[in-house]
Amino acid sequence: MASTREDDPEPVRGVERIVRAAIEVIAERGFRGAATSEIARRAGVAEGTIFRHFKTKQLLLDHILEPFVERVLAPIAFRDLNRLIDTDYPDFAEFLRVFARNRLDVAREHVPALRIFLQEVPLSPELRRMVFHHIGRHVIPELLAVIRKYQARGQIRDDPPETVLRILMSALAGYIITRLAILPDHPWDDDLEIERTVGVMTRGLRPD
Repeated sequence: MASTREDDPEPVRGVERIVRAAIEVIAERGFRGAATSEIARRAGVAEGTIFRHFKTKQLLLDHILEPFVERVLAPIAFRDLNRLIDTDYPDFAEFLRVFARNRLDVAREHVPALRIFLQEVPLSPELRRMVFHHIGRHVIPELLAVIRKYQARGQIRDDPPETVLRILMSALAGYIITRLAILPDHPWDDDLEIERTVGVMTRGLRPD
């Protein structure tokens, strides 16, 4: 934690500038690529000032982990989500098409944050906990409710909704990650690939 006194506003403002700058740099370069010299430059402080508040770079990164999730990842995840979930689409396939296109568009606008998420989540139990706390525990129940709605209409097989969600997220995230992070230079036809992916998912989840 930062070593500041609550009754001394100047150090508090200095820490806030450092935290904001650190979030910016990490969003661009990742946790491991974030240099304290660049953070100090953007915060308008000397590099030594960072280490007066945070004894090590790791302590700084630990301090900004939750603000990064709250200020960067959560707004990305929640963007357009209520509209997507609340709209009553004519069938499950159309919901998947609209959802997939929207998530691809949102991810395309935030590729640096996507790369950081992919790099850091497997390595950081604390980051996984925060992502679930700030994002997952809100989003997952809403998506499960959508799945149950289309199951009740007889459009999805009667498997556990959690299993259906895992299958859907694996397929959709697989295309988005491949498209933007693994093979970004491949001449993808997004509409065609989404249609093929939706076709595979809906055929596989069709009731017997």
